[in-house]
Amino acid sequence: MRRRLEPLRVFLAETFRGLPRRAWLTIKYRGPRQFFLRAVTFPLRLTPLGRRIVPDRALPTGSARAQAWYRRNWRPVTVVIPAYGSPDTTIETVRSVRRTCNAKRVHIVVTDDASPAADAQRLREALRGKAEVLLADENGGFAVNVNRGIRAAPEDHDVVLLNSDVVALPGWLEALQHSAYGADVVAMAGAKLLYGDRTIQFAGTIRNPGAPEWFDHRYRFRPSGYPPANLGGPVLALTGACMYVKRAAIERIGLLDERYGMAYEDVDWCLRAWEAGMQVVYDPRATLIHHEGKTRGDTQGERELESQRLFWERWGDWFDARDVRTPTGRLRIVYVTEDTGVGGGHRVVFEHLNRLAARGHECELYSLDGPPDWFALDVPVRRFEEYDELTEALAEVDAIKVATWWNTAGSVWGASVRRGVPVYFVQDIETSYYPDRPDLEASVLRSYREEFSYVTTSNWVAGGLRELNLSPTLVPPGIDLDTFRELGLPREERALLSLGRSHHLKNFDLTAAGWRGMREPRPELWLFGIEPELAGPLGARYFTAPSDAEVNELFNRATAFVQTSRHEGFCLPLLEAMAAGAPAVCTDAHGNRDFCRDGENCLMVADDPASVTAALERLFGDAELRERLAAEGRRTAEAFGWERRIDDLERFFESVAPATAAVRA
Repeated sequence: MRRRLEPLRVFLAETFRGLPRRAWLTIKYRGPRQFFLRAVTFPLRLTPLGRRIVPDRALPTGSARAQAWYRRNWRPVTVVIPAYGSPDTTIETVRSVRRTCNAKRVHIVVTDDASPAADAQRLREALRGKAEVLLADENGGFAVNVNRGIRAAPEDHDVVLLNSDVVALPGWLEALQHSAYGADVVAMAGAKLLYGDRTIQFAGTIRNPGAPEWFDHRYRFRPSGYPPANLGGPVLALTGACMYVKRAAIERIGLLDERYGMAYEDVDWCLRAWEAGMQVVYDPRATLIHHEGKTRGDTQGERELESQRLFWERWGDWFDARDVRTPTGRLRIVYVTEDTGVGGGHRVVFEHLNRLAARGHECELYSLDGPPDWFALDVPVRRFEEYDELTEALAEVDAIKVATWWNTAGSVWGASVRRGVPVYFVQDIETSYYPDRPDLEASVLRSYREEFSYVTTSNWVAGGLRELNLSPTLVPPGIDLDTFRELGLPREERALLSLGRSHHLKNFDLTAAGWRGMREPRPELWLFGIEPELAGPLGARYFTAPSDAEVNELFNRATAFVQTSRHEGFCLPLLEAMAAGAPAVCTDAHGNRDFCRDGENCLMVADDPASVTAALERLFGDAELRERLAAEGRRTAEAFGWERRIDDLERFFESVAPATAAVRA
């Protein structure tokens, strides 16, 4: 009996949990009217009717913050619904708008584009007293039909475009208006649209990677709760199926271009807003159902093809002929970093900049930090206090603009909407840095926009990007073979060298455990890095912030090098150790698979202390094995000289940089 009653107990506990606080929050953010409605219907939630009363928890429906803002700051809106043909879906769309909006604040205009007389008459009769209905004498296409509705809107009204097959959900208008007025610079705001099966239909417009003459919807077919799709922000364009447009934007950029008979008119409108110095944003807190079919036909009509021709005549060079070259035809390249502190990723970025500049390209670094004090960077560094300031300055530069970390991607993309070519240099799929932060994991994934051209460092990272339907170019890091090389120094017979870092991905605890497990007398443990406090508990010797030359000397003097990372995007220290002739023990850290070959140029061990200990014992007990691994490691490293890598990088940048008119001629 107790087991049978357990589901009922759980249901009642969930229903009544935090009831007083929920009641107060309903009054505070939804108002007395909504509180009264919920109080009256609350007993029904204990019956089978409760499923129809409780909203779908899988669908976000506005937000408390947007609701509170809207009650204080609401603006009048005209919802324009273009229609054609059978009025059934249009009638349902109007009903959903009326259910979810305050009728005193929202005017509804349905514009029919010369439907058959019987359909038009039924539409007018069904919507009498519920919406203003405008009937056209002849079919003019989407833009003409929408503009008719906008012209009918009162002059002090903002406008919402809404397709006639869209069903509005609670909170949608409040969220869109809140987003539209989040900044003066915003012109338009769009919602998350879902198919009838609650998968995503629209979460922002992108240029179709496989067919760049068309545009597509981001995250199409993903589950409704796909975390990156639940993050709002600027987007290239919105769909006319649901678009909030501020009156100030209409006055500034005008109406839809009526030369577009069908398709592209919404993207054109958004790009005109961007060109006018305004922004277009996506807000997933506004969620609506769009009953567009998942399998639309591949055949385009004459009006769509004519619209396509018109669009690319106007915008083709805007997308594909941006000037990112100096007067002599060399490239202008700006890398963006969050800081300039000690790190392998920064080292690679700085090497790129120095070596590209040495080949005559005009290179700069933009950062929230000053020039590095640990690396001889030979290009100008521009420091900014915050990302908004950086983005504003970068937006005025005609250059290839390179994001180097997920948190720099938004600035680089925003600064490249109108000018320049956006590139994303991905040295790792950076979700690995946030194993317990799903919000940050979502932010990382969202940063991988389709508008970027991608270059990456290892096959493992490239594979992760391909899983996201992106197409990266592989350019592994190089190493400075003039710095990291054999010096002819005598090696210590019992000295184990490792990178002393506490970052969870470096998995230093495994290195320590493997070393502790060795038979006495254990070899001396040498560590280097910027965390000398790691040495004390181990009785290890720590070399704090050594120069590259000093690190190379350590590689030359140590008996062996060990690194037991859980994960690496590439793993430069292993390759540098090989260049200096230090035999290496490592784990399979993904990014090192491109150059580590177990038993040939290293010993690659399982991720457990016993395996690390066994490999170290074997290596320290076998001088011939050490010599064989060291010799093959040197040969491996020779293939990673920087000049060859910069050749590859230069070819990549040339491939994404349009030639100037002068150079083309």
